[in-house]
Amino acid sequence: EPWMFGDEITGIVKKFIELRYQLLPYLYTTFWQYLDEGIPMIKSLVLYDQEDAQTHYRTDEFIYGDKIFVCPIIEPNSKGRRLYLPKGRWYNYWTNKVVIGGKEMWVDADIESMPVFVKDGSIIPKYPIQQYVGEKKFDEITLDVYYKKGKERSILFDDAHDGYDYTKGRYSLRTFKMTGKPDELIIQQHKTGKYNTGYTKFRLNLIGMPFKITKIQIDKEEIPFEEAKVNGDNVLVVDKEFSELHIL
Repeated sequence: EPWMFGDEITGIVKKFIELRYQLLPYLYTTFWQYLDEGIPMIKSLVLYDQEDAQTHYRTDEFIYGDKIFVCPIIEPNSKGRRLYLPKGRWYNYWTNKVVIGGKEMWVDADIESMPVFVKDGSIIPKYPIQQYVGEKKFDEITLDVYYKKGKERSILFDDAHDGYDYTKGRYSLRTFKMTGKPDELIIQQHKTGKYNTGYTKFRLNLIGMPFKITKIQIDKEEIPFEEAKVNGDNVLVVDKEFSELHIL
């Protein structure tokens, strides 16, 4: 058990267990993708990008879902490790620093972290921290929005988490389409299914924005910043049923 190794290790294990619970909506969505499309929830790099010859012999690194890159630390007392990050722009999960992939690199990682990167343009859903599933009822969930210049698609699947009602249309499938430009960001949402989730709001963490926000429109209606709850951390709270979010 973690506590047998002292307070430091117990705290680290707790941190990663809580992260796992936060990422449950992302995990649940990846399982739905596996059921619907046959796409494994954990993919080798060669499955992620077969045209990149550098991925053909990588055995430690993997893609979790289709947005998150993970490389475990497997040697004791390591201060980091070398790894191959696939082509494209990636955000370091812990620092939000942008890294350009398509090359081998050294990544620092102490005992409290491990190399985790998020593909740019991703929208990653997260629950509030829980100690077990169903511990809390919550009115909002978080969407970590990683800015990208260009277009990207993300999805969020949900249902009753039990039974087979999803086969009768009682599910919620949200598709987010991001379009990023140097001075604006557009997120369009399309929903299918008849399931109504318990939460009513999305808390958007806008990560990597290259411009200062001066205007926000939801479904073509401008809203004041104080209503949108934009602060220095670029946090925005919106109704979950928005169709288009336009940030300028």
